[in-house]
Amino acid sequence: MAGIRTRAWLLDVALAAFAASAAVLLTAELTTALPAPVRGTLLALAAVHGSVLVLRRVSPPAVLAVQAVTAVAYVALGMPVFMLGPAILVTLYTAAVRLSRRAALVSLGIAEALTAVLMLAGSAFPEFFLSWVQYSALLAGAWFLGDIVRRWQRAAAEHARRATELEQAREDLSRLAVNAERIRIARELHDVVAHSMSVIAMHAGSGRLAAARDPEAARRALEVVEESSRHALAEMRRLVTVLRDVDRSAPDFAPAPRLSDVHRLVAEVAAAGPHVDVHTEGDLADVPDGVSLAAYRIVQEALTNVVRHAGPTRVHLTIAVDEDRVRLDVSDHGGSPVGTTAPGFSAPSGGPGAGTSTAAVPAGTGHGTVGMRERATLYGGELSIGPGPDGGWRVAGWLPLAAVPR
Repeated sequence: MAGIRTRAWLLDVALAAFAASAAVLLTAELTTALPAPVRGTLLALAAVHGSVLVLRRVSPPAVLAVQAVTAVAYVALGMPVFMLGPAILVTLYTAAVRLSRRAALVSLGIAEALTAVLMLAGSAFPEFFLSWVQYSALLAGAWFLGDIVRRWQRAAAEHARRATELEQAREDLSRLAVNAERIRIARELHDVVAHSMSVIAMHAGSGRLAAARDPEAARRALEVVEESSRHALAEMRRLVTVLRDVDRSAPDFAPAPRLSDVHRLVAEVAAAGPHVDVHTEGDLADVPDGVSLAAYRIVQEALTNVVRHAGPTRVHLTIAVDEDRVRLDVSDHGGSPVGTTAPGFSAPSGGPGAGTSTAAVPAGTGHGTVGMRERATLYGGELSIGPGPDGGWRVAGWLPLAAVPR
């Protein structure tokens, strides 16, 4: 910035020196026969008329005023105004560039009118008219050139401002995208970790209690813990790999789960204690990927809440694929005794589940409930979460097949 200002100041000094030199040389050629005092005054007026350009960027109106006064005095001493040289052209150009359009037009009008008066005072009509037309054209040309430059500068400044705003908007959108991606990944991690940790905790506790009196049951519990932990680690590795944005043609993480994988999910839940009655309608594999993942996560979170809050109880899971939507219904009995001692996984007509009675704990304000509602809303579906008709807890709703984000 300092370098630019220095170059501008040097340019103004050079212009002022050139204009003053031109005015002094022209005046000196025509005043050789005049008395020394008059000649000296005219040369001084010519020098001031040109050298005042050094202040043209500071105040163009002040420069124009000084040049008008020196021009009037110059003509009053008997010299033609055009012998003062090109200084007035530079002043009008600067006024058009730096002043508002209205103020610049006023400056042009004053210069044109004063030039006409001064030229008329020193010439007869025919010569005056031709000289005035030529000189006025020069003044107007200098002004129009400055006006064009002013418009270019303002357009460039406006484009720079818009570019800055667009860059800021791009950065804001990038931050919003990053935050949205963090929220999505956090939801995915919650869905994976909460479900798997609930199953692992349940079986770890069962294995600890059965270690002394039933080694075989303890072994089965440890197998479930191992399988669930492996599954959780695979899911987390998939998410971490996405975060790292590994650039390779054949990534080694598993695809996102689908509704057609719900049997594996139900087997894990049933192994943790609840007896799950499953009823499906339609082809789960035909559900679009986005809706299928969202529905799977909703079912996963609902079953995880049963394991966490209701303990060993009977759960009814219904997944129905219609022509235009997927209907989901997960309801439990609230931890009431169901009559057997072993967990199970059956069809709708299957026997009761197992375990001890545990009262259901409503979980309507946790992160899992929020995540389920967000997933349903994202795809234009509906989801109700609350107490069921049998005293347990129920998650029911639907997702439209046609509202898949593309």
